[in-house]
Amino acid sequence: MRQIAILTSVFLAGASAFAADSQLLNLVMPGAQAMAGVNVATAAISPLGQYLLAQIGSNDKGLQGFIAATGFDPRRDVTEILVASAGNSAGPSGLILARGTFDVATLRAAVSNNKNQQVSTYDGDTLITSSDPKANHAMAFIGTSIAVAGDLTSVKAALDRASGVNSIDPALAALVQSLSTSEDAWSASIASVGSLIPNLGTGTETGNATKMTQLVKSIQSSSGGVQFGQNVVFNAQAVADTPQDASAVADLVRMFSALLSMGAAQNPQAGAAAQMLQNLQVTTSGTTVNVTASIPEAQIEAALKSVSAKNPAAAPKSRRL
Repeated sequence: MRQIAILTSVFLAGASAFAADSQLLNLVMPGAQAMAGVNVATAAISPLGQYLLAQIGSNDKGLQGFIAATGFDPRRDVTEILVASAGNSAGPSGLILARGTFDVATLRAAVSNNKNQQVSTYDGDTLITSSDPKANHAMAFIGTSIAVAGDLTSVKAALDRASGVNSIDPALAALVQSLSTSEDAWSASIASVGSLIPNLGTGTETGNATKMTQLVKSIQSSSGGVQFGQNVVFNAQAVADTPQDASAVADLVRMFSALLSMGAAQNPQAGAAAQMLQNLQVTTSGTTVNVTASIPEAQIEAALKSVSAKNPAAAPKSRRL
């Protein structure tokens, strides 16, 4: 299901400060526990966005072929993204919602020519699914400005919600409102980390691993964001069970940063990361851990160039969309 895989990956690759789109929010499952958002349109005019877009070459035959077949240019046609999850690792489900401009007629024609996919109409909307009955992924288009991707059940449920007025958990809604109006890219979760990570704390850990697992499981909610500009500013928060757990989580973050610095001499990639985290600040306030870092955009760009030079496979390429 190549077109769906490409579109879904693109939806995760963008990013800017905006109030989350009300129509996209209305499609989110009422039981959502975790969400993330980006504004691709604003990202495109940021220094880092300009650099990353420049890596997607206009001469890439794979990208040009995809654009010709589908009428969709991921560098231009997606403007906003929301990602939502029910936060249940035992039965994972989620949605990727995108605002943009979609040539649905051309997309339908492209799918019709692919025996591995099938296109149908669901409640008046275009629904694309796999021809394999065992596959559980789908993509749908509401008009020509909203795309929905995820597991088939979640996508159909989102389409069912489109004609009504829906809401998410008030605590998550408050986080989304605050973050989406102050950050360029953001994430928020009111679920414990333990519920989000499959098989966390299965009993196979020993020693320090057991302590670390218990520490991670003590995090009951988390959020974070990124502001793009000449300096790229990262902010993250985590709420633990107790002030003691919060202090231990903060110490763990500091230890990770120190380990990167120690490995800088042997590992250039670790060195680049350590250099970017030189001004990392980790503080606690009661049960809350706050992590911030401000990194010059030029420094991030230099690090990406360094990694690409040493590992060409890691360089951003449109065929990896």
